[in-house]
Amino acid sequence: MISQVEIDTVQTSLPNTGQSRSENRSIEAFESISGRMDGFLYRCLNNDEYTMLIMTDQIEKITGYKASEIIDNRKVSYATLIHSDDSSAVDSAIDEAIRTNSNWSIDYRLKTKSGDYTWVHESGGAVLNSNEEVSHLEGVVVDISRRKRQEEEQIRRLKNIEASTKKVIKENKQIFTILRTLRNLSFNATIEAARAGEHGRSFSVVAEQVKKLAYETGVSAQKIAEIVEELNSHLR
Repeated sequence: MISQVEIDTVQTSLPNTGQSRSENRSIEAFESISGRMDGFLYRCLNNDEYTMLIMTDQIEKITGYKASEIIDNRKVSYATLIHSDDSSAVDSAIDEAIRTNSNWSIDYRLKTKSGDYTWVHESGGAVLNSNEEVSHLEGVVVDISRRKRQEEEQIRRLKNIEASTKKVIKENKQIFTILRTLRNLSFNATIEAARAGEHGRSFSVVAEQVKKLAYETGVSAQKIAEIVEELNSHLR
C-alpha cells in the first residue's frame, strides 16, 4: 500500500499545471461521478454541426462512437447522429432557450454506430461571453431507451384495451337489440294469452318469465355499458 507521504511526494514532483491539489481532487471526483452516469456531459459550439469541444467517454456506451471520433467532427458530427425527424425540434428547443435565457429539455433519438436509434433526454443551456453573446452550449444527455420501451409497451396495451372495449360496446348494442325483440315477443305473447283465456294461462306464465328475463338482462347490459364508457373515459 502506498503511504500518504509517498503520495504527497509524487504529487509534489508533478509539473505545476496551475491547478491546486484540491482542484485536482475535485476533477477526479467529477470524473468518477460522471463515469457512473447512464449518459454523458458535453460542451459544443452553437453551429449547424453542434461541433463538440468536450465530451465524456460515456457517449460510447450510448452510440458506439468514441468521444474522440465526435469531438471536432473528426469522424462524425453530433448533428448527423440526431434522427432527421427530431433535428428540427432539437434546434427549436435550443433556439427558444437561448432567446429566453433559459435551459432546454428535450427527448430525441441518436443514431448508433450499428445504424440503430436509441432514445435520449438532453438538458442543457447556453454559456454567454462578456459581450452577452453565446460562447458555447453545454449540458447532459441521458439514455432513456428503457423508459421509452416501457412507454411504448404501455401504449400498445392501452390500444389493445381500447380495441377490446369497442368490441364489448358493439356486442352490448347487439344485446339491446335482442332484448327489444324479447320484450316485443313477451308483449305479443301476453296479448295472445289473454285472448286464449283459461287455455292460455301457462303461455302467459312463460311470457311473464321472458319479460322478467329481458328486464334483468337489460339492467345488466346497461351496467356493462356504463362501466365500459367509464373505462373509455380514462383511456382518452
